Amino acid sequence: MKSVVLCIVGAGGSYTPEIVEGVLEREGLTVAEISLTDSDPDRLAVMAGLARRMIAARGAKIAVRESADLAKAAAGADFVVTQIRVGGMAARQLDETIPLRYGVIGQETTGPGGMFKALRTIPVMIEIARTIARVAPGAFILNYTNPSGIVTEAVLNHTDAKLLGLCSSIPLLQHRLRRILAPVFGEVQIASVGLNHLGFIHQITAGDEDVTARAIAHLAGSYTANDALFASALKIAPLLGAIPVEKYGDLYFHRRAEFEAMVLAERTRAQAVMDIEAEVLTQAADPAVSAKPPALIRRGGEGYSGVTFDTLDAILNDRGAKIVMSALNKGAVAGLPDDVAVETVCHVDAAGARTLPVGAIPLAYRGLVQAVKAHETLTVKAAITRSRDVALQALLAHPLVGDIDIAEPMLDDLLAAHGLAYE
Repeated sequence: MKSVVLCIVGAGGSYTPEIVEGVLEREGLTVAEISLTDSDPDRLAVMAGLARRMIAARGAKIAVRESADLAKAAAGADFVVTQIRVGGMAARQLDETIPLRYGVIGQETTGPGGMFKALRTIPVMIEIARTIARVAPGAFILNYTNPSGIVTEAVLNHTDAKLLGLCSSIPLLQHRLRRILAPVFGEVQIASVGLNHLGFIHQITAGDEDVTARAIAHLAGSYTANDALFASALKIAPLLGAIPVEKYGDLYFHRRAEFEAMVLAERTRAQAVMDIEAEVLTQAADPAVSAKPPALIRRGGEGYSGVTFDTLDAILNDRGAKIVMSALNKGAVAGLPDDVAVETVCHVDAAGARTLPVGAIPLAYRGLVQAVKAHETLTVKAAITRSRDVALQALLAHPLVGDIDIAEPMLDDLLAAHGLAYE
């Protein structure tokens, strides 16, 4: 197998140790070099040091280089993982709290918060993608930068870069369902449709038999677990005929309860993550630490490394693997334009990823997906044009907003807070 050069953009982030661990643990993968880059030189130095210690502890022969210069870091790379956060956690705190003042859920990947994360991120990601396409024209970008689906749509429609939008949410749910259903149905195939963080497990098959309804009934009627998010998804699954992705489905199907919980919470998720990341960084900086920092388990994002290296393996070995990710629709999902990003099962081989035919989204949640997709596409347009009117259209289009008397003042509040000039 070819030796791989892997570049990580945003390498000062707390997920970098998990990627390095994946490099060390994935059998059959030969990585010759890991190249790290970040806009924060101090965090970059800490994570580069930890990466070297992790590699040395395993006795592996992998070079680690670091540079604050993206072009230098990405030059010659085969794969580039992007995991940036424009504005840092301070911006996330604004995204989560300002919408609450207007009676709207504040969340970093959807609704007003997700929109403003996208507005900040899209211009930066487009420049990053163009640089990578120039200095490493054959490289595949494996993007985890949120909101992943919107970023995927923007980059694929406005650059020549080869980008795949990855997220662990649906793959982890698929894995969990296979394990739970195996004693009853044997080996099952699990398909999904929707958007990033608005996905639905809509088809479960055992051999040639569609067992979706039976599987959902079995799960809803007999499966118990100490997991409120999974239980919530299963509660609505019989009604929808599909299992919504955990956590994010609740934002739409239990929005009042979700909003009230956010208002009553002593701390925002942004504040909690700030503390966790500070602890991760402290542990990573300790010369005695030569493994993934223990605090990382509380950060979330489980499965991050697995999806990364499943995708990398499928491309390197031309496997034709079926992996859920975000890609341009190109006719796979009926009722959505060809040039928008959808999250569904893709065929992944040496050429990259292509969506597999899904057909029409079931009517029970079709309107929700179409409305959020319209919001996402308008958000991309707003980020490109810097038009206030388009931004207002995008905010108004989102199902969590849908009220001009709320959308307009909230838009101006968020624009001012983030220092964004839209005309």
